[in-house]
Amino acid sequence: MLLQNENRTLWKLGTLPPGLITYYSTTKPLDKSWHVLGLGYNPSISMDEIRNAAVVHFNGNMKPWLDIAMTQFKPLRSKYVDYELDFVQACNFGF
Repeated sequence: MLLQNENRTLWKLGTLPPGLITYYSTTKPLDKSWHVLGLGYNPSISMDEIRNAAVVHFNGNMKPWLDIAMTQFKPLRSKYVDYELDFVQACNFGF
C-alpha cells in the first residue's frame, strides 16, 4: 500500500505546495504587480515593475548578497542593510 506523499514529493518543491493545500479555497489571487519575484534568476525584470511592487522576492540562486548576484538588483537590498552591525560585518555577503 502506497501512502500519500510517502516519497515526500510535496516537500521537494519547498513549503509552498503544502501551504497551498492547507489554505485551499481561503486565499485570493493577487495582481502580479503586487509581488515581483525572480530577482535571483530573471535579469529581464524592469525597474518600473520593481518600483511599483509592494513586495520584491529574491528567489533563485543569484541572491543579492552572494558574489554571483545580478548587480543591477544588489542596491534594492543593500540600502536596507546596516553595515555597521558586527554580525553583518562577520558575514560574507558579497559587499
